[in-house]
Amino acid sequence: MYATAYAKLNLSLAVLGLCGDGFHEIDSEVQTIDLCDRLTIAFPAARDEVTSAPSLPGENIVGRAATALRRRKGFVEGVRVHIEKRIPAGAGLGGGSSDAAAVLRVLDRLTPPELALDELCEIGAEVGSDVPLFLHGGRLRVTGRGQRVRTYDDPVKERFVVAVPPVHCATAAIYDRWDALGGVDEAPTGVGSRGENDLLRPALDLHRGLLTYYEAIGALGAEYWGMSGSGSAFFAAFRKEGVARRVGVRLNRRFESAQVFVCRPTTAGCCVLEGS
Repeated sequence: MYATAYAKLNLSLAVLGLCGDGFHEIDSEVQTIDLCDRLTIAFPAARDEVTSAPSLPGENIVGRAATALRRRKGFVEGVRVHIEKRIPAGAGLGGGSSDAAAVLRVLDRLTPPELALDELCEIGAEVGSDVPLFLHGGRLRVTGRGQRVRTYDDPVKERFVVAVPPVHCATAAIYDRWDALGGVDEAPTGVGSRGENDLLRPALDLHRGLLTYYEAIGALGAEYWGMSGSGSAFFAAFRKEGVARRVGVRLNRRFESAQVFVCRPTTAGCCVLEGS
């Protein structure tokens, strides 16, 4: 079977403090977008195997997802997963978590009876904090350490220009810096609540080169703009796709070492396709 695993943008992100389990509690408005990885999943297989092209570290979250579902449903067969990576890693776009959610969806379908969404999200939360949001998709409010998800009926209509600098932001390091700075974000923000991200200040503090990108995004005349997750991706929202595409071309010319995407919102976090 095949699956499409979509990326996400944190349109806003507030860090509320530490939970009892040592994770940080957040409150975030999230929108999934059509920037995606493509997965090929073979089941049953002789043994578990996860590969990606280009090869990236950290894809063990996909293996953990397969193991967690196997434990819950009691099957013993192996799973072979190949991922065509398009979502940049270390950018706050959730690519690894989205891949894990897609694997859970596919394996759940291949090993009936299928679990209820709440049960699948419970398994996803054990694998990674962002996995449940991709099992829902669309426009969401994400709270707790990321595992509590509320869906909105009215989707975001804007088109997004997403710029990913050649900087890998380690999530744990960004949160550690947030703690060290006292948990107070005095960094500039976008318009209104969208675009506000409490992790912006620690990200800029650890990676000074990101400021140039943030200032460039803020000067585009977007409806709102900001940083996604713990960085390093920045986004700008526009009402018209034609405007977004022209802005994307301009950014690509200015920042040749960055990756620039023009994206639409999606109503799903991942999509499963049957193959022959």
